[in-house]
Amino acid sequence: MAAPLDRDALRRTLGPPAGPWASLEVVTSTGSTNADLAALAGDPAAAPDRTVLVAEHQDAGRGRRDRVWSDRAGEGLTFSVLLRPREVAVERWGWAPLLAGLALVEAVGEVTGGEVPAALKWPNDLLLGDAGAKGAGVLAEVASGGGDERALVVGIGLNVTTPVDDLPAGGTSLAAEGAGYLGRDTVLVAVLRALADLDDRWRSAYGDVVAAGLVDDYRARCATLGREVTVTLPGGRVLEGRAVDVDRDGRLAVREAGGDTTVVSAGDVVHVRPAGR
Repeated sequence: MAAPLDRDALRRTLGPPAGPWASLEVVTSTGSTNADLAALAGDPAAAPDRTVLVAEHQDAGRGRRDRVWSDRAGEGLTFSVLLRPREVAVERWGWAPLLAGLALVEAVGEVTGGEVPAALKWPNDLLLGDAGAKGAGVLAEVASGGGDERALVVGIGLNVTTPVDDLPAGGTSLAAEGAGYLGRDTVLVAVLRALADLDDRWRSAYGDVVAAGLVDDYRARCATLGREVTVTLPGGRVLEGRAVDVDRDGRLAVREAGGDTTVVSAGDVVHVRPAGR
């Protein structure tokens, strides 16, 4: 197993007074960091805005629609952040997982010097390498923040040093894509700094992702756009066409063969796959 994360060093780098995060904790094991932070969301004193919880291992990690996210202790990063973006209307919080995806792309570019291709599969996957295999997933949830308030919990699972032989089908890691040795602390710092910067831009624009330039940033990094896709919706309905846009609400626009364009949100979608798969 790789060396454990250095909680004290991470706090000095990312926490107060100079860092962008209010609180950071590292635990050896837990069921789900998202569930843990959601349980604390009603107590702002215990979980203030910009709280980070990192687990060396999760045994009940989840992806979208309760899919399982598995990790091997010491080989990846599994963590969640709690945000209280009072500057942004709740109706605009659907951008949270997209911002996390952008942070992952920016961080991968930084820590690998641009040597590992990184792109986004709408709505919540990081694709790595020339083949575009899944290297990370994002899960964003709204939790009760106490009283009438709500909070955002955003979870990220990123494969860092997992060897090729130990990866799940369709998965990859930074190491498997030739990144060489990367300290997990270094990768975590890069992701959390990028996410804090993007969160600042989002809040400063009161959630207006067009004014903040975030829509353009996302479109430029979204590998789904321009491709023929098959979108599976609840109830077994299937939508086929070309992914042509991600709009200001974070929804995917799909133009069907007949010319009609259908817009779907992440919550409406069971799967999005390249056509023919």
